[in-house]
Amino acid sequence: MADPTARELKLIQYLNEAYGKEKQLETTLQAQIKLAKPEKTLEKRLKDHYKETKAQSKNIERRIKALGGKADAGPDLPGPDAVSGAVGGVTNVANKALAAAKGPVQALRGTGPEDNLLRNVRDAYWNEAEEIAHYNVIESAANALDDKETAQLAKDHRRQEERMQKFLEGQIDKLVKSVVRAEIPAKERKAPGSTTRSSSSRSSSRSRASSGTSTSRSTSSGSTAKKAASTTKKAASSTRKAASTTRKAASAGTKKAATTARRSSAASRSSRAKSSGGSSNGASTSSSSSSASKS
Repeated sequence: MADPTARELKLIQYLNEAYGKEKQLETTLQAQIKLAKPEKTLEKRLKDHYKETKAQSKNIERRIKALGGKADAGPDLPGPDAVSGAVGGVTNVANKALAAAKGPVQALRGTGPEDNLLRNVRDAYWNEAEEIAHYNVIESAANALDDKETAQLAKDHRRQEERMQKFLEGQIDKLVKSVVRAEIPAKERKAPGSTTRSSSSRSSSRSRASSGTSTSRSTSSGSTAKKAASTTKKAASSTRKAASTTRKAASAGTKKAATTARRSSAASRSSRAKSSGGSSNGASTSSSSSSASKS
């Protein structure tokens, strides 16, 4: 196989740095899993991530080989030929020994089991951040050098680390509270004077609530009075309209009656006039008849 180019050597360098971190964490995670036994959810997630970490190491190893290099867990390796196989093997063993030694130290450094577990989760969170940084660099370099396979590998690994980091972040608050319950007496968990301030705050809240209720009642009373006044005005307006309608009806009725009376009076006078005329004609006829007879 031809010697790796400068492009490939740079990618191998970054991949080897991530590889070394993954191999170190394989050992560290085993120690953290043992310490997490009291927290079953955390223990299970650490076990799952241990499997992810081993798979990531194998993926990186295969990619380094495909680029013409050799996977080595030594720190800050510039490329496949930076160290010989023998020296690389020694470095790899030393790296694992260092990670293994951290397990007992982590178990003893806290003030109690709860504090130890919290510190280990804190460190695991920090380790995820370092891995995310490694994969960000690899993905960016691979994109700049047009290596799509390496870029996709780094992207997939980074997403796994981000999910793990998010999970660990969600555990921190719970573990801190466990430390507080285990190590801080209940009477000392509040700042001095916090009870007085709390009572004062409750009193102030009740006062504001009472004031708010009074204001609400006053506002409600005022609103009721306005509604009553409005109803009264509407009733008075309705009464005035009814009276006006009555007056109009009465006026119309009176006018109609007067018209009817005038018509009736005129008809009566006409009838009397006709009757008088008939009588006069009858008398005249009778007189004429009498004169003719005498003749």
